[in-house]
Amino acid sequence: MIVVADSGPLHYLILLEQIELLQRFYGHVLVPEPVAGELSAAGAPTLVRNWVMKPPTWVDVRPVPADAVSMIADDLDLGERAAIALAEALRADLLLIDEAAGRAEAKCSIDRDRRSTAGLLHEALRLNGQRACRPI
Repeated sequence: MIVVADSGPLHYLILLEQIELLQRFYGHVLVPEPVAGELSAAGAPTLVRNWVMKPPTWVDVRPVPADAVSMIADDLDLGERAAIALAEALRADLLLIDEAAGRAEAKCSIDRDRRSTAGLLHEALRLNGQRACRPI
């Protein structure tokens, strides 16, 4: 299964100490370089910056060709556009993205499964009950 993640789900799952759900559910997650850049920006929480500086082995940070990113609606931020472009280029099975505008664009661009942070946490509880997530 090919899974691409935008910054929102990664950011919040790291802060909620639930990031391991991604490995548990999908095994491997692809992160576009611009998304890694957003997560390592000076304004990001220290916990998030530290995580992206030394990502786990199940995370693969990937470059995204600029021409592929330029094909995505420019009203989205660079990370969202890069995540959608990478998901499209790789014919990803799942795109993890929170922002409504990004999810709508992804539906038009790639028509693949999309999941938000809330959707992922809901799925964890549905599939595995309370033991799927650590207490928040």
